[in-house]
Amino acid sequence: MDLRAFLLWLSANSRLANDKPFIIAITGSIAKTSTKEAVGAVLKRAYGESQVRVGYGNLNTYLGLPMAILGFKVDFYKQKISWQWPFILLAAIWRSFTNKLPKYLVIEMGADKPGDLAELLEHITPDIGIITLVGEAHLMNYESSEQLGEEKGNLAQATKPSGLVLLNRNDPFFKTHLKRSRAQVVEFECPTAEIAHRVAELVGKHLKIDPKTIGEALLGDWRPAGRLQHISGRYKVIDDSYNASPVSMRAALEELSKMPKPRVAILGSMLELGSQEVKFHEEVGIMAHQLADKVIGVGELAKHYKPDKWYPTSAEAADKVVAELPEAASILVKGSHGIRTDHIVEALH
Repeated sequence: MDLRAFLLWLSANSRLANDKPFIIAITGSIAKTSTKEAVGAVLKRAYGESQVRVGYGNLNTYLGLPMAILGFKVDFYKQKISWQWPFILLAAIWRSFTNKLPKYLVIEMGADKPGDLAELLEHITPDIGIITLVGEAHLMNYESSEQLGEEKGNLAQATKPSGLVLLNRNDPFFKTHLKRSRAQVVEFECPTAEIAHRVAELVGKHLKIDPKTIGEALLGDWRPAGRLQHISGRYKVIDDSYNASPVSMRAALEELSKMPKPRVAILGSMLELGSQEVKFHEEVGIMAHQLADKVIGVGELAKHYKPDKWYPTSAEAADKVVAELPEAASILVKGSHGIRTDHIVEALH
């Protein structure tokens, strides 16, 4: 075992054992972070900031999750933290003695490869387990979508029998998750873009939070940057630049279709899709051309969208794309994190 992971989990497990927080755990191929933030917003509104810890950013891996539990705020994507590890580990050990966990802990769990979620669940037994939706993401490391569905379904099985599992009826593995759950199951069904909002409502209802409080919380500014965030200015921009998979691309394009014309889809490559990557890009491209008046591709794989205009990098697109946009356009910006389409969003501000 990685020494860093050993020390981080030693520290996190010590606090979990001592403080016994109520744990809400979220997994899925889409909307994990948005759902986590929405649920966190409802709980904070109901119980106060001091009673709720929401895992920071994308700390959802074997190294990241214990850091989220201990209250670290580190972005592995944006910060080079190699030199900081000795200080992080010392701080983790210190927090294991001094940093009492709040009553509620809201975390997300990633599964980039087989075994990831099962490994996390050796340390975590959720009171509420939520599977947002299993779709085509990180398939490069899986033999099939069925193997991915089985991995994500571990959360349903690991949730306390006395707890609650929330399952999406639109999930292709819904019935499998349902059979594996030992806890009470609540089903939901909604457009993909509304998953975070719907799940937060259901969690609040289960915890007997006043509906008015739930509504007030969800009207607030809880949605994280780059996750279907609507920005108004010279253009109406849907900033969904944080990451991308076929299922989240389809959801974002559906959101764009609700916006006024002219509509422009600026789509980066979708990474880590394995042997079917060309097929997935072609399918998304067909939908994009149906719903948008102009499609702009960014990154090598984005050529398979058959875009009206293509750029090799987000940096080049950010320099040139504004000059090509129609006035008062509604614009979707989305791509895998490695494509850094957030640079394009910055250029549009």
